[in-house]
Amino acid sequence: MKKLFTLLALLGTTGSLSAQYRLDLRDVSVPEIRYFQMGDPGPAGREIRINNLYLEEGGVPQLPVMGEFHYSRMDHRYWKDALLKMKASGINIVATYCLWSLHEEFEGQLSWEGNLNLRRFIELCREVGLKVHLRIGPYCNAEIRHGALPDWIVQNPHLKPRTNDPLYLRYVERWYRAIYDQARGLLYKDGGPVIAIQLENEYVTPGMVVSHMTNLKRMAVQIGFDVPVYTMTHWMGGEYPKGEIVPYAGYYIETPWTATGKEEIPTSNFEFFSYNRISDNIGTDIIKIDGEVESLSGEANDSPYFTCEVGVGTTAFYGRRAVVPQEMAGENINLRLGCGVNLMGYYMYVGGSNPVGRSHTNQSSGPRVNYDYQAPIREFGTLGRVMPETKKYNYFMNDFGSSLAPAVAYLPTSNQDTANLQWAVRAHGNSGYLFCSNRLYKHDRNDYPDVQFTLALEGERLTLPRQKSTVRNGAYFLWPFNQTFGGITVRYATAQPICRMDDHGTETVFLFEDDAIPAEYLLAAEGIRQVNVTHGQCRKERNGYFIDQLEAGRECIISIEKNDGTTVRLVTLTEPESDLLWKGKRNGSEFVALTPASLIYDDRAITLISEEPTTELWLYRNGAFEHSRFQESPTELTATVRQLSPMSGAERIAPVAGNCLSREFALHSLSTIERAYLRYTDDTPATFRINDQTIESQSVTGYRLADLTPLLTLGNNRIEATLDDPARGMAAEIEILMKNGERFVWNTDGTWTGDDQQTPANCLSDKRLPSAYAPEEHLALYEVYTPTVLHDDRETRMYLSYLGDVANAYLNGQLVGDSFFDGTEWILSLSRLKSGTSDTPFTIRIDGLKSADAPIYFEKNVDPSQCVDPRISSVRINREHRFTVQ
Repeated sequence: MKKLFTLLALLGTTGSLSAQYRLDLRDVSVPEIRYFQMGDPGPAGREIRINNLYLEEGGVPQLPVMGEFHYSRMDHRYWKDALLKMKASGINIVATYCLWSLHEEFEGQLSWEGNLNLRRFIELCREVGLKVHLRIGPYCNAEIRHGALPDWIVQNPHLKPRTNDPLYLRYVERWYRAIYDQARGLLYKDGGPVIAIQLENEYVTPGMVVSHMTNLKRMAVQIGFDVPVYTMTHWMGGEYPKGEIVPYAGYYIETPWTATGKEEIPTSNFEFFSYNRISDNIGTDIIKIDGEVESLSGEANDSPYFTCEVGVGTTAFYGRRAVVPQEMAGENINLRLGCGVNLMGYYMYVGGSNPVGRSHTNQSSGPRVNYDYQAPIREFGTLGRVMPETKKYNYFMNDFGSSLAPAVAYLPTSNQDTANLQWAVRAHGNSGYLFCSNRLYKHDRNDYPDVQFTLALEGERLTLPRQKSTVRNGAYFLWPFNQTFGGITVRYATAQPICRMDDHGTETVFLFEDDAIPAEYLLAAEGIRQVNVTHGQCRKERNGYFIDQLEAGRECIISIEKNDGTTVRLVTLTEPESDLLWKGKRNGSEFVALTPASLIYDDRAITLISEEPTTELWLYRNGAFEHSRFQESPTELTATVRQLSPMSGAERIAPVAGNCLSREFALHSLSTIERAYLRYTDDTPATFRINDQTIESQSVTGYRLADLTPLLTLGNNRIEATLDDPARGMAAEIEILMKNGERFVWNTDGTWTGDDQQTPANCLSDKRLPSAYAPEEHLALYEVYTPTVLHDDRETRMYLSYLGDVANAYLNGQLVGDSFFDGTEWILSLSRLKSGTSDTPFTIRIDGLKSADAPIYFEKNVDPSQCVDPRISSVRINREHRFTVQ
C-alpha cells in the first residue's frame, strides 16, 4: 500500500483515463544478455555477434535493416541500379532466395548464367557496400511453384521432400554445394559480404522442426558455410534449435492468402502493440508482468526479436487486389519497433518478374510473371508509394539503432484492451523512445483527446507533451526521451527523429512534426551556453530550455551552442518534407538532401532520377538547405495502339475446287496446352474437324467459337473445314495458350489446301471479318507499337491504363509481363523487354471480368462493372532523366 501511495503521489492525477497513459519503469527488469556461439564472426574490429536481444558489429549494438531482392527475378543489367537504390534508402543487408527450380528446371541442367549469376550478384553487393543474407532453401515458398523445389524433385516417387529422408538430403546436399561454389571466398570471414544463411522456410512439420533444421545446418556447415548467423523462419510456437539457429518472424498488414470475397479483412492482432511474436496464443511464455507493465522475461528470452518478412506492400492474389497505402508501411514498421524488433527485414523490398520456364510459368499464386509486390522499389525500377515512409524509418534505425537495440520494449497492460490508445516504450536505463499507434488497416479508430504520457523513471518523471493533445485516427509516431544528440540531452521531443549527420564537425539531427501534434523540445541545461531558434520560441527554465510554437519547415532550425564552443542543430521538418528526405555519403562525408526525385549515390556524385524533365534539390550544408534546380529538354515519346479484332491476321479463303479446306500444323513445345480456341466466320456454315474429331462450336456475336483444349496434341495436328457454300469462303484463327506462357496463332491464308491436299486455297479479296470480339468472350487484344529504346542508364517505361480482369503482354508470342487489374497503371520496361532496334509490337491480351459480381476484392475507387468490357484507355511512354550533383 505504501508503494501504491508513493506512485500516486509521483504521478498526480489518478483518473482511469489518464492512467492509461502512465508507465512506471523504475523497477522493471532487464534481460540478462547471453551470446550465441554460431559461425566465424568475421574480421577483427568488425565481428558480428548475436545475443538474445540484439546483433552487434565490432562490439557496437546495431539494428540492421534488411531488404529482400531476388536476383533471379530481375534482368541482371539492372541489379546494380536496384542495389544503389536500396543503399540510398537505408538498407544495410540484402536478403535473397536461391530458387532451386529456376537454376535447375531439368535435372542435371544447372545454370548460373545471366540473371542466375549468383556470384556476380554477391560481388555487386560488396561493390555497392551491402551485406548479404543468403536464403538457400531448399524450400523457399516465395509464391513460386512448389516453393522452388524443382518438379523433378517433387515428382520423384522415391523421395520424401522436406523430411530427413536420406536420399532427399543427398539431393539437398548437392544443391547446397552448388550454391557454396558460387559464394566461395565471399563469406564474411573472407572479407566478403555474406553474413548469414537461412535454412528452409516456414518449416512447421510437428515433431520434425528441430531434427530437420539441425540436419540442414550441419550439412551447410560441413560444406563450408561458416558465417556469423544461421536463421530460419518460425511461424509457429514450439521447439527450434535454440542457440544454434535464430528464428525470424514475419508481419504482413495485407494478407491476400487469408481473405476471400469482397469483404475487408478483419483487424489483425499484429496491428496492436503486443509481445506475441506470431499470433494471439503464441509467445506468452516470454512475457513478464510487473504491475501495469508488460516486459520481456529474461529467463525465457532465448532469441533476439528479428524479422525477415515485414510486408510494407503486398502481392496480388486473383481474388484480392488490394493497394496498400503509403501510411501503412510506416505504421507496420512503427508497431514492430515498439514491440521490440531488433532486425527489420522487409519482404519484398525490390519487386521483380518471374522468369518463364521452358515447361511452365513459375508463379504459384498471383500473376504469372509480375512479382512487383508494391515494394519500395518496384518491378521495373520505379519507387513504390510506400518508399517515403519506409526510408524515414530505415534512416532512423541506421542512425539511432545503437541506442534502440539494447532498449527493451515495455508495454502498458492497458494495451490488452484494444479499444484503448496503443502505445509502448523502449527504454535502456532512463533513455529511450515512446511509440504510439492509432491507425488500423481498412478500419477507423477513435480520436483520443486529452492525451499526455507520463513516464516514471529512476529519479525523474517525464510528462509529454506539456499540454494535453488529441491523438487522431490514423496517427502513429515515435518520440525520443533522454537521448543524447551531440553531447546535449534532449529530455524529450514531440517530433519524430529521422537521421543525424556530421555537418563539418557540427552534429545535426533531422526530425519532423506530424499528426497534428505540435513539435516541442525540452533540453537539459547541462553543457549548454545558448540556444537560438528560428521560427519558434525558446524559454530558459530552471533545469533546461523549453522550445515550442515552432513553424516546421526547412528553415526551422534550433541551434544549440555548447559550453565548449561547438554547436548542435535540430532541424524540424514538416511531414511532407520528411517524405522527400534522402541521406547518404559521398567523398567520405555525409549528406542530407530533400528532393521529389529518386536518388542514388556513389563516392563521386549524387544522381537524381526523375521521369519529369525538371526536378529540385535542397542540399543541407553549413546549417542551411541550399536549393538547386535541374532541367533537361523533355523527351517526347509516344506509342501507337491498334485494337485487334477476331481473325484480324486471317485471310478469307475458299477452295479452288470442292468444298474442303485443311491445314497441318506442328505444335512443338516442352510445355502443355493451357487453353486453345477456334474462331471462324459464321456467314458460311461449316463443319470443322481436328485430328479426326468433330469440333463442337457455339455462335457468339459476330462469329463462331470452339474450345480446342481437349482436342489438340503436342506434335502434328490436322484441321479440316467442310463448307456448305464454298464460293463464299471462310476465315478462321486458332489461338493456343501454353502453360509456359507461349502464345501461338494460326490464321487461314494461302498455306491451307483443298481436297487434293496440294492446291493452295484461294485468298478472297472480300474479307468480311467480325469487327470486334464478342461480348460473350470478355476479351480485348491490342498491338502496341513503341518507340526505339536507347540502351543507356536511363530507363524507358510504358504505362498502360486499362480496364479488365487479367492482362498479358507478349512479344513474338512469348509472355513478358502480366497484371491483375487493381485500378492502378500497369508498368512495363521497354529497356528491359525490348532490344533497341526491335520494331516488334507488344500484343496485349486483356480478359475482362465475367461478371461485375465476381467475388474479387477491389479498392473502392474501382467499379467492377467497368471491368466486364476490357479495354485500354491510354498508353504513355516515359523516359528517365538523370541529373548529376557533383
